[in-house]
Amino acid sequence: MIDPRNIIRTNKRSLSLMINAKGELIVRAPYNYPESRIFDFIKQKEDWIIKKQNAIRSNSYINPNVVNYTTFMFLGKEITPLISSEVKEIMINDNKLMIPAKISSDKILGKVEKWYRKVANEVLVERVNYMAKQLRLRPVNITTNNNKTRWGVCDSRGNIAINWRAIFLPPNLLDYIVVHELCHLLEFNHTPAFWNIVEKIIPDYQVVRKHLKCLNYLILLFRKE
Repeated sequence: MIDPRNIIRTNKRSLSLMINAKGELIVRAPYNYPESRIFDFIKQKEDWIIKKQNAIRSNSYINPNVVNYTTFMFLGKEITPLISSEVKEIMINDNKLMIPAKISSDKILGKVEKWYRKVANEVLVERVNYMAKQLRLRPVNITTNNNKTRWGVCDSRGNIAINWRAIFLPPNLLDYIVVHELCHLLEFNHTPAFWNIVEKIIPDYQVVRKHLKCLNYLILLFRKE
């Protein structure tokens, strides 16, 4: 049964469940929502919870240091945080994530997330633009987002958004996400025709896709708990 300390009270009207990168169940519930009903709902979703937790905990790709934020990922490489009085802003230097000493310890994660989002917005948007030009495709708009379950989306109007956490992934997986969404400009649904288009650009896309699935725990990082 869930530890009541993992129940987060919010202003939202609905009850929601989330399994974080450590395989822990996090519950968000309205302030006036009875605890007994919360536990009844958890009981109803028990099979789903166990399935998700087992999938995460059995994933040999999970890096415990990354999950615990003792190290970070950047384009597939593990970088170690280093508190330094010699830098004024967060930056990467020689596989180190340099963090200004003036940032208090309780605010480091928030500042690192803010830095990631800024860099991701620059790198990911630029990559989509580059790949779009190579494929002679024209998305209407390109942005980054904070999607809970998807690495990228392309809507019916041609707007593409890439999850900012894709900045954690190796370049080949990032490019697969970008190509996947760009191909939706040609074929909106996941039809055989869609996958044929993807395969022409990334012949081993099925292998890449499996690798990406193993790293799906990264999409759970920096979630407010």
